[in-house]
Amino acid sequence: MEYSPLALSSCPPSYLARPEHVQRRAQRLVNGKSPHLVLDSFQPLQECRNVAGLYVMHKALNLHTPHLAATKLPRPPPPLHSTRVALYRQEQVNVPFSRTEHHLRSFLPRYGRLWNQLVR
Repeated sequence: MEYSPLALSSCPPSYLARPEHVQRRAQRLVNGKSPHLVLDSFQPLQECRNVAGLYVMHKALNLHTPHLAATKLPRPPPPLHSTRVALYRQEQVNVPFSRTEHHLRSFLPRYGRLWNQLVR
């Protein structure tokens, strides 16, 4: 179950709309049963997928998990001179270039960009 959100992460938006619709309907049913208790405990599914992807990136980059070695992206070269952002650059990864939307939605480019936004 740990990696199950990653199976849906590279799907097209039309495939992701159905689980989101089911979750919204379930939330309406729960809120209808007990209107005095408004439960906002449903975490958005996209957020679950992002957290799972960042967790896998962390395990591959920092914990050196052997079965995730194929998902490890290379680090950028060390900076030539010291700047304010030079310390953060060592935590970033090189995101592979992609020309198609399908490849942009795949694991490495998508979560590589998300990882770089996180460590900025």
